[in-house]
Amino acid sequence: MEYGPNIPAVEHEVFARPPLKAMLGQIRFPPVLRIADLASLGPLQDAIRAEFPTFAQEQQMSFTVGPDGPQSASSSRAYRFSTSDASWSVLLTPDVLTLEADVGESYTSYDEFVKRFRLVWGATLDHFAPSQVVRQGLRYVDHLEGDRSPAEWAKLVNKDLLGPLAGVFGQSVAQSVSELRFRREDGVLVFKHGMLPLGPDAKMGYLLDFDYFNEQPHDDVSVDSVAERFDSFHELIYNFFRWCVTKEATDEFRREH
Repeated sequence: MEYGPNIPAVEHEVFARPPLKAMLGQIRFPPVLRIADLASLGPLQDAIRAEFPTFAQEQQMSFTVGPDGPQSASSSRAYRFSTSDASWSVLLTPDVLTLEADVGESYTSYDEFVKRFRLVWGATLDHFAPSQVVRQGLRYVDHLEGDRSPAEWAKLVNKDLLGPLAGVFGQSVAQSVSELRFRREDGVLVFKHGMLPLGPDAKMGYLLDFDYFNEQPHDDVSVDSVAERFDSFHELIYNFFRWCVTKEATDEFRREH
């Protein structure tokens, strides 16, 4: 069986002005009901308080949708631990741990993500002992902002992605998004790309959305095992991102201002 995409490896580089808009890593595990008890969070908070001193409770809503529309709704409590500048936050529920980065000026690199995830997952293992990793995922959402013509996008985005946008349809298309799903030995990579507005200001741009996940249960829940899977996901995502953009685009990402 062949696995895709077949993307060449490139040397890693931390850009001064990357087009990154969202980044998160997530672990799903069999429910640990004790996490729902606020008092039980004290030892975990103590373990991560130096890095994540801010705490808040949140309500999460989920909906069941049928052929006639929404049929039922349920809410669950989640706990958020954040850095003092809110640049990183941990969202914990009885069956999910998510580390999210605010990708503003304070975001540095994947290495910082791994360092912080090691701390948080290690504390979760120590205090709640989840028995399996039933799903693990890493997601990067990039958005090259600008309202450009197809010819202008071709200077920044790999022409193999533009397809009909670079042809006769280009001048009349207001929005276009495509989804590709790749089967991998270690999971599934879902890649979405295209022209669309994004963010609170609905700025037009070109989307590059990489969502790499594994839904095969793993009994090895150790910090090292989890970090190795994230490393593997990140390696392909980074190489794929670099394939998606041109040298002119990367030159822009390198500029300080």
